[in-house]
Amino acid sequence: MFETVKKKIEKRDGLPFVIGELLGISSDSAYRRISGKKELTISELQKICGAFNISMDEILNYKSEQGALFHYGPLVISDQDSFIHQMEKILKMLKNVKSASEKEMFFSALDIPYYHFAKFPELAFFRQYVWTDSMNRKPLSFNEFCRQLDKEKMIPIFEQYHLTLALIPTKEIWTEQTVDPILRLMEHYYATGAFENKSTVFSLLNQLSSVFDVLKRYADDGHKGGQAKTPYCQYLSHVDLESAIMLLRKNDHYYCNIRLNTVNSITTDNEEICSRMRKWMEDAIVKSVQISSISVKERATFYRTANNKIENLRKKIATN
Repeated sequence: MFETVKKKIEKRDGLPFVIGELLGISSDSAYRRISGKKELTISELQKICGAFNISMDEILNYKSEQGALFHYGPLVISDQDSFIHQMEKILKMLKNVKSASEKEMFFSALDIPYYHFAKFPELAFFRQYVWTDSMNRKPLSFNEFCRQLDKEKMIPIFEQYHLTLALIPTKEIWTEQTVDPILRLMEHYYATGAFENKSTVFSLLNQLSSVFDVLKRYADDGHKGGQAKTPYCQYLSHVDLESAIMLLRKNDHYYCNIRLNTVNSITTDNEEICSRMRKWMEDAIVKSVQISSISVKERATFYRTANNKIENLRKKIATN
């Protein structure tokens, strides 16, 4: 259990100090528990598991080959405070990974990863609107939905997402169809009258074009810009991806996040599953074309095709 806790705290804090503070005991008493010289009580075990979001089943079945334990934290889209709290938890996990001396993120992009919308709030709100509509079916326009959002709380979280991810080296696997889902959604919601005017959907399309401008700059340079110049690798798969998977590496430890449906996901740090997911990602990368830094022609074609799709939808809506 203490090995698990160690992976979740900052190195500078020190495990005995953190456990001592949590249990209200001295660092020396905490060290004796960590070293196994003194057994933990059930109440102490509960406190530690609760503080670090660890399942007691996970501890008791740490090396079990009969299954793997996943963490499931559903996003309650209809409750803004709950949604914000869950986003803050994810942000905390990303910051924890960012603090490591060695870190990396892999992503298989069935559609555009949500974190790329962090600099473009309206697009992030649109994705949230789609999730809300798909789960609650409320007859609310997108514009009304946006007017009800607590932007003063949400936008700073998006900004923190962007700043945090800017410092995590990233490898993403895309396909030529990765842009299609959000374009289909925009067209669908325009056709069903979800936008109060055309200027709203045009604004979303403009922001989507800006997302691709940023990504192309990352791909051209092979990094995310700024002083850190954090590595960014983008790969183009000619085979459809079957799952949206995020794999995070913090030093020699991995976390795997698998999307279940439109919005919710499950997360595990099970060594066997993370190892298999890492191999799947690596095999998919080998079979793909790296369009960042190299493969200039492939990169130009990919981004031209994506921008043409955006422009075609813009023209279709303009003449409708």
